[in-house]
Amino acid sequence: MRSTTHARRRTLVVRGAAVGGAMLVAACGSGSTGSSSNSGGSGPIVMSMVGPLTGSAASQGIPILEGAKAAAKYINDHGGILGRQLQMDQVDTVGDPADAVPAVNHEIPSSSPVAFIGPITLEIKAVQPIFDRNHIVDGFNGGSVQYDTNTDKYLWRCNASDSELGVAMALEGYKKGYRHAAIFYSNSASTETLIPIIQKAFTAQGGTVVGTVAVSPSQPSYLSEVQQVVNMHPDVIFTQMEPDTGSVAVANFKEINNLAIPFIGTDLTAGSDFVKAINTQVAHDHFISVQGSNALTSSGQTFTNVYQQVNGHAPLAASSYAYDCTIDFALAMTKAGTSDPNVWVNDITAVSNPPGTAVGDYAQAVTMIKAGTKIDYQGASGPMDFNKYHNVTGAWDVVQATGDAGGDFATLETLQGTDIQAVINKEGG
Repeated sequence: MRSTTHARRRTLVVRGAAVGGAMLVAACGSGSTGSSSNSGGSGPIVMSMVGPLTGSAASQGIPILEGAKAAAKYINDHGGILGRQLQMDQVDTVGDPADAVPAVNHEIPSSSPVAFIGPITLEIKAVQPIFDRNHIVDGFNGGSVQYDTNTDKYLWRCNASDSELGVAMALEGYKKGYRHAAIFYSNSASTETLIPIIQKAFTAQGGTVVGTVAVSPSQPSYLSEVQQVVNMHPDVIFTQMEPDTGSVAVANFKEINNLAIPFIGTDLTAGSDFVKAINTQVAHDHFISVQGSNALTSSGQTFTNVYQQVNGHAPLAASSYAYDCTIDFALAMTKAGTSDPNVWVNDITAVSNPPGTAVGDYAQAVTMIKAGTKIDYQGASGPMDFNKYHNVTGAWDVVQATGDAGGDFATLETLQGTDIQAVINKEGG
């Protein structure tokens, strides 16, 4: 088994010189940021991590923050962007559109970011008109299928849609011989579109979904809900849970049936935070998870190393998406020769999609771009190949916790994009 790397405010101390009074302030709704951040000069180039760092959805925002911090560190340690340091701000949306809007509206004139990293599904609809109006490129970290046919020039999703993740989970369950599945999940906006996709894909292959049980996040007990699942007599449980929800739910399953039913989780269960929350040995013995594949990339170990340096622990689930988004955007600026988002937005696919020389290291990629070589950035979360709707697609890794204290994972197998498409074809009859 091969070791894998991973897995939807106050200003970080990753900036170069202070921005100072020379920054031109963007007017909200002006149609362009017009800032010193994107108009050349020697000051820092600003990106803003946008997502919930407090509130009930904080477990989805913190991986975005930590992945973005790791990328900023690596970029700045290797020359920055166009010779300038990357300043990564953080904007706490509290997981609520009502809080996200004023927070983002404050960030734009105060820091003039050229890109957002985030937010999650809960807030994207509220934030999208703001980054569109101000011409700021957004690296969305959410699975909602509503963006599967996105036509927004400034919105780019750096993680795969739930429409692929759900199919990959169902495919893995069926391949393992499971035929009767229950779905137990934490009820949030990030799972609303995922559940019917799992159901449809599992049924299309000949399986049966015996029932679904939704729970509210972060409750002190789920005994009654767990008993419902056990009474359905499934041979597998598909799940998506945050670490604190998982810690209680798994303890309840152990109490009722000694974890007799295996789990297949999403990329949210493929992180050191989740594994440590439920116990690393329990995770090894009873869980497998499905996440974007880095089986063919070379950036995985680099990501893991710099992430641990910056954050002090193994990567959290889904943190690699924000890392890759940040690196990819920085490379697009290098290719364009400017940090003006109106310009470099047109070079995102030029550095991330084939044809081109596959490269996973930022410094090496910059050198190749400057030499005139067409590159194809390979991310820690997988190949960053965007389709015409600005969604990444590709293979999926099936991973299992190793059981060690650090919460590390190993890859069991890789599901190819053609495998996913075959199931989708079955769904269509």
